[in-house]
Amino acid sequence: MNNESIVKELIKRRILTDGTNVHADLNANGIGGYPVRVNKNVVLGDFGQRSANGFERDDAGKDWSYKVKYCDITHVEGMTVSRLAQAYKIKIK
Repeated sequence: MNNESIVKELIKRRILTDGTNVHADLNANGIGGYPVRVNKNVVLGDFGQRSANGFERDDAGKDWSYKVKYCDITHVEGMTVSRLAQAYKIKIK
């Protein structure tokens, strides 16, 4: 199943709302300022057609914002996207 279509259906059913914790593969700043692809735990808000804004606060108290594409989301509230779709009986072809 396609994660993007599952996430869109979860948003449509109002299972994913503002403030939902997700794990997603994001581009972050690495050592020396080079972009690195990492899996981060972010809080979602401001949903769009193909992406949402993700927010994270680091240990130093600095807030970071990321553009989270729906296809990059791996876990929602600790559960994989495919398992969450199975729990809510979502069938995407």
